[in-house]
Amino acid sequence: MRIQGRRGIATLAVAVALGLAACGGEDDQTTSTATDAAATTEAASGGVDAAKAAVAEHVKTSGVEFPQPTEAFDPGTGKVAVISCGQAGINCKQGSDDVRAAAEAMGWESSPVFDGEFAPAKQAGYVQQAIREGYDAIVLVSIDANSIKAALDEAKAKDIPVSCVMCTNAGVGDVIDVTTNGKADGEAIADFIAADSDGKAKLLAYDDKSFPIVRARVDAMNARLAEVCPDCEIEEATIATTDLTKPGPPTWTAALAKYPEGAIDYVMAPYDPFAIPFSKTAEQRGRTDLKIGGYDASPDFVSLIKAGDGPAAVTTAAPFPYAAWGALDQVARVKAGKEPWESTTLPVALVTKDNAAEFNDAFFSPDDFDYQALFKKLWGTS
Repeated sequence: MRIQGRRGIATLAVAVALGLAACGGEDDQTTSTATDAAATTEAASGGVDAAKAAVAEHVKTSGVEFPQPTEAFDPGTGKVAVISCGQAGINCKQGSDDVRAAAEAMGWESSPVFDGEFAPAKQAGYVQQAIREGYDAIVLVSIDANSIKAALDEAKAKDIPVSCVMCTNAGVGDVIDVTTNGKADGEAIADFIAADSDGKAKLLAYDDKSFPIVRARVDAMNARLAEVCPDCEIEEATIATTDLTKPGPPTWTAALAKYPEGAIDYVMAPYDPFAIPFSKTAEQRGRTDLKIGGYDASPDFVSLIKAGDGPAAVTTAAPFPYAAWGALDQVARVKAGKEPWESTTLPVALVTKDNAAEFNDAFFSPDDFDYQALFKKLWGTS
């Protein structure tokens, strides 16, 4: 699907028709055309200016407000099952490790990380195993709750609270998401593309249907680009998670053949584990015309951006460590009979060559926000 920039065609047609009806003169048509073109140019320029101002905010790595709980509670002791979307993905692995670290700080026992291997059947099996083995809570890491709904319904029936790190599972089995919800991520990328291209980008954006948050990001990006980059051209494609295990990956090498130099200039991978091979393969093939982006600030992709000598151009740094600690806080809070807090509007930071050096741990953990101290204080374990 290609979404063309808005050119004011309908407005121009109406203006021309009215001019001809009134006077039948060519001069009126010319004036109308010039006026409409000027208005379109002014609108596009204003959008780019707005995008540039937004980028200046997105790249900040301090003074950022995080939604957070305020009520202290006694989490007591308990056992939490940690189920990863797939340990082959750095984000899933890091998020799972952070949940286990949070459990140690809280005084709870954690399972080993259950590797979902990007397979819903395996992920559902681990949920059922956690139920059988008497775990008090379950934390999912970047898993689509809809794809394992039957297993989650079993957990709900047993009053086992479930949360999810960096997910969009609203309304599914009472799963509590601790997430950016995709909106902040997509909007930040849209602002970067509009500003960096001066409002003239030709973008190829990928969706991975295994992760609903990817679709949410693409939708938010499209909506924001419609506002700030009316002349941008957007084409969408899909890629399967399983392509991560293959050289290229194959879907991307096919795209490089399909889109010769000049056909596109920006590419958005669904997330950084794809952005990494996208960038390396493009560089190997001499595609210096492309700027490639991703989401989640995986360490290896941040390093490529920091190097600044290849296609890797931008990503969003999501607060995975904070989300992981927050996800454990949520299930322990519910287990203790407390109300969960609003945790679906976490902020992101935009990572570019100019500020990549500030992301030593890649993921978004501002130096001026000690989230571990916050949670330990609330749990009474500091």
